[in-house]
Amino acid sequence: MLTYTGHSGSFAGNGRQDLLVRHGSELFVYPGTGALDGLKTYGERILIHADLQPDHYLWVGAGDFTGDGRSDVFALTIEEQGYIFLNRGGLDGPNTLADPVHIGGKLPDIAYDTIALADMNDDGKTDIIGRQAGTARIDIIPFGGEVDGLQSFAPPIRLATLGPTDIPLGAADVTGGGRVELLVLRDNGDLAVHRPADRGFDADGEPLGEGEWFTLGHGWDDLRIVDVTDINGNGRPDLLGLRADGTLVAHAHSGTFDPADPSGLYGEPVVVAEGWDDVNAIS
Repeated sequence: MLTYTGHSGSFAGNGRQDLLVRHGSELFVYPGTGALDGLKTYGERILIHADLQPDHYLWVGAGDFTGDGRSDVFALTIEEQGYIFLNRGGLDGPNTLADPVHIGGKLPDIAYDTIALADMNDDGKTDIIGRQAGTARIDIIPFGGEVDGLQSFAPPIRLATLGPTDIPLGAADVTGGGRVELLVLRDNGDLAVHRPADRGFDADGEPLGEGEWFTLGHGWDDLRIVDVTDINGNGRPDLLGLRADGTLVAHAHSGTFDPADPSGLYGEPVVVAEGWDDVNAIS
């Protein structure tokens, strides 16, 4: 994995997006308060799993795979095998998650070097976005509708072709146009939104059309982790970023997208947590 990305959800099922955070090998949920209020944005942490070792589970993230409005946990191991820990019915400490279900792993002819989670077809359930290793191709691995072992996900579908060093950070309707777009970290440190072309693909799987690009900001390569969330519940995607010094900052969505000045879409950083030097995953 080149850059750690996350996508927040509600573990309690109350509609407020919480933070899933791994400190060392311990997995915690920080309940969302529903308001951007500095260090009071999130409540006291709740331990939900005591032993998810980062040298085995390389990637963990929140996703709703049942459509019940409660976040489950997706984890990817060093052997490139995926597991889903279903939410038992709410935020209940170590009883929050059921035992993991193995849902498959690396495909015979395709490997992914970045992944992100998002609901790509607006069915209320989480899909996977991946960049094919060594290429600029971005795929959707669609969720099959229920957690059913190796049948949980459908075969990959091409979403877009980006630059060879572009890293997809997540997907959301960033500009308010009613379509899911890609948030992308470019190799010069710019944060950009890519609106994929909607003209389909040729026989080689390449998109018919280049789509549109808008640069939202600069210097985002200084962040160790980027997370897509909705802090205040207004339906607009806010962003969280973990700095190298362990400070977590929030960039609130302004609610207004101007194609002539896309850099005004996100506000100035607000510190929402400090001292997170041991954090290796946020979602």
